[in-house]
Amino acid sequence: MSAYFTIKNLKVGFKDIDGEKNVLDIESLSIERGEVYGIVGESGSGKTVLARTILRLLPSPPCLIDPMSEIIFDEENLLQCSERYIRNKIRGRRIATIFQDPMSTLNPVFTAGQQITDVIKACRGLGRKTAEAEAKEMLERVRMPDAARIMKKYPHELSGGQRQRVIIAMALSCGAEFLIADEPTRNLDVTIQTGILRIIEELRRELGITVLYLANNMGLVSVTCDHAAVLHNGTILESGTAREIISSPKTEYTKTLLNSLPEITKADELKAADEPAKEILWVSDLKKHFELRSGFFSGKRNYIRAVDGVSFTMNQGDTLGIVGESGCGKTTLINVLLNLDKPTSGKFMFNGRDLTNLSKSEMREARRDIQVVFQDPFWSLDPRMLIRDIVGEPLKTHMKLDSEAYVKKVSELLELVDLPASAVYSFPHEFSGGQRQRIAIARALALEAKFIVLDEPTSSIDVVSQAHILKLLIDLKSKYDLTYVIISHDLSVISFMSTHIAVMYLGVIVEYGESELLFNNPQHPYTKALMGAIPRLDMNGLDELNVIEGNVPSAIDIPKGCRFHTRCPEAKPECNEREPELIQAADGRYVACHFQLAKSKKGEE
Repeated sequence: MSAYFTIKNLKVGFKDIDGEKNVLDIESLSIERGEVYGIVGESGSGKTVLARTILRLLPSPPCLIDPMSEIIFDEENLLQCSERYIRNKIRGRRIATIFQDPMSTLNPVFTAGQQITDVIKACRGLGRKTAEAEAKEMLERVRMPDAARIMKKYPHELSGGQRQRVIIAMALSCGAEFLIADEPTRNLDVTIQTGILRIIEELRRELGITVLYLANNMGLVSVTCDHAAVLHNGTILESGTAREIISSPKTEYTKTLLNSLPEITKADELKAADEPAKEILWVSDLKKHFELRSGFFSGKRNYIRAVDGVSFTMNQGDTLGIVGESGCGKTTLINVLLNLDKPTSGKFMFNGRDLTNLSKSEMREARRDIQVVFQDPFWSLDPRMLIRDIVGEPLKTHMKLDSEAYVKKVSELLELVDLPASAVYSFPHEFSGGQRQRIAIARALALEAKFIVLDEPTSSIDVVSQAHILKLLIDLKSKYDLTYVIISHDLSVISFMSTHIAVMYLGVIVEYGESELLFNNPQHPYTKALMGAIPRLDMNGLDELNVIEGNVPSAIDIPKGCRFHTRCPEAKPECNEREPELIQAADGRYVACHFQLAKSKKGEE
């Protein structure tokens, strides 16, 4: 009996002005009905081309598929079917896909409900009212709270996790039995990632669907997949059970993928110094509230309390990792520290200088020492500018250099981040994602800044490129005695890079201390939940991952008492009434939890 889904001698290429380039060359691949199969490889390995080939979404020309290639789905060769048959009988109805970027997949001018409803109408021929009822039912099936309200919202009004649930609902709304998940949790924080993976697994069991995961992260494969294959340069290097590939890799490339995952331990170069260092940043009771009005003529005012009383200090050479779910206030805090947003109250000092109320000219001078590397180099680098001008823009603003000295300085900066000096006359589109992030790092170092904010510096690149970027950041920190603040949804990156960690929830810090303490022995229930949601290679399934039930409450209507009590599995009546203070525990960390406060007092007695 043949397998449910089989690929045989698949050869896919693209033809352009330079000739034909082979992209896929897969000799064989088999997936059984109801199985979860993973294909893992770095960016450019051919995963997305494979998904589009299965769905017949690649235009020909320029795409060229060998006539002897076969993609057998339920005993039918999809490559021999007509486009009309694929459109009317296969695509969406039997095979569907979850794309990795829901924001670019969803149409921004239609509500979530309209988009799911239109798919159901087109595929199943239902009337609008019936289709709307089906759309609402699908949203409820993907565990979307208040589905009727979500139906009326536009994509930009939804969180990343909500948008991805809409995509899953849309993919399964027409009865698809084979689901292609193309990096479905990329750029999602760790708790939302776990929730999405569990939803897909629950739907697989409930509906009996087969799932093909495309991923660059072996950690994801370890907790989701029965079998897996490693794809490199369009060719499958090895395949087998996911556990066999992880425990006994046969190829050097597979070992490279496994070794590229940051361990939940700190790099030796980043461990906290034994001797006290100079204080570089001091933050006291910092708040940032955004005003909302209920109507044009209404006098009622509401406030989004994005940052609501944050205090901490940093020493020179520290790396502070700021973690928390989407909406916890991480980005707003960083924007205030960079003076991109003015604080509502509180103050912060950098190198003993109060930055709270500087003029524009004073802040421009202060920014020589404070720089930022943004999360997406595809957006943060102007596509119309040469690399010479992108990296050199800070030099033009703050230094007077002649043309020769200017180009020489930019070339030196590029070589510093392991790029060739000849790249000065290239454009951003000529580089890979990892290379673009190196360009962004070079720009941040142009004025010899000592304090650099890393805003999700590896979220848009694969794990191999991520490993190279993290090593570069570590080397630069050691060489120039840099101080970092890093935000990342990948807690393994935070653990690997950080000397200290601040855990934020609903605008406040709930736990703060040395990273080894927080990762090895978290005290706050929220910190425990975050750490328990990190996929690891030694895990055998999704059941080993923690899930935080419920959603983050609105920052407009913050719960009374402990802000986490509405989702906390350890909550007691006291937690509903009184907000805990951030207190120092015996081991030096700070925790905002009534239970930790009780333990501390008991220890003192």
